[in-house]
Amino acid sequence: MLHILWLIIKFILILLGIGLGLILLAVLLILFCPVRYSACGTKEQDDWKQITGQVRVSWLFHAVSLRATWKEGSLEKVFCLFGIPVSELLKKRRQKKAHTSEKKKETSGTGKTEKKRDTEKKRKAGNVTVESVHKEKIAELPKAEEHLKPKPEIQKPIAQEPSAEKTVSQEKKQRRNPFSSLISRIKKLFHGILAKLRNIRSTVRKITGNISWWRDFLEHPRVKAAISLVWKNAKFLIRHVLPARASGEIAFSCEDPAVTGSILAILGMTIPFHKNCVQITPLFQGENYFRGNISVRGRIYGFVFIKAAIVIYFNKNIKYVIKRWKTRRA
Repeated sequence: MLHILWLIIKFILILLGIGLGLILLAVLLILFCPVRYSACGTKEQDDWKQITGQVRVSWLFHAVSLRATWKEGSLEKVFCLFGIPVSELLKKRRQKKAHTSEKKKETSGTGKTEKKRDTEKKRKAGNVTVESVHKEKIAELPKAEEHLKPKPEIQKPIAQEPSAEKTVSQEKKQRRNPFSSLISRIKKLFHGILAKLRNIRSTVRKITGNISWWRDFLEHPRVKAAISLVWKNAKFLIRHVLPARASGEIAFSCEDPAVTGSILAILGMTIPFHKNCVQITPLFQGENYFRGNISVRGRIYGFVFIKAAIVIYFNKNIKYVIKRWKTRRA
């Protein structure tokens, strides 16, 4: 008996170990296996609708991948698992379901014909009984008509209309007091204006109090340290997400040469981001022109985001900011 219990416990522990191992493996893959992405696009004609592009995202050494292509004004999406497109698997499944449903319809059709034959036989056998039942119903009709005769209606007492004297007295009162109604309306308007002015004063006081609180809150040294820490981690995450490799050639020009010059100035300011990997050639032809191709690649690791979240959450300055925000102390 003890040997059997030990075997059961051993089997349960083995299953738990396998489950925990699979969970740990999934967590490690999510953290340390990168999500890779690549994108490319080309424009070789004047029409913007003739742009072609492709975006591909993959994970787990291309075991899970998503590809989207834009060509001739149409978008195509393909999702693959271990190199097998999921759309084809779904089509095969739908075809199997349609084939099985057709077989069921054929079998149900044969069963329905047999049921119809049985019902026709039963109808032929029960024709005699139906005629006798019909005669009995015709004999019972006059009795039923007696019950359906309408009952005499009971006359309800008519409500008496209000006397004309009361209406005349009300009209006289309304004629006598026209000034009192005007005075009451003026009083109501005056009280409403006073209430609105009081509400405006209270809102102005609240706004001034909030402005002073926000000023003291943002000028505190610990709050400034927390904001700088968040900004530092945000810049690091943006650099991590941006493509690591980029290449291409672009040639452009505008009708106004000043516009091309301003675009070149902006591109020069953004060199730390794209690192001048794309060759840009301005033409200054005095017309709108844009041709070229570009391709980018990058990867994203999960542990980078978790590291940044841990650093921000366990920082003392961040905790101070959260507490002060909840309590709203000056």
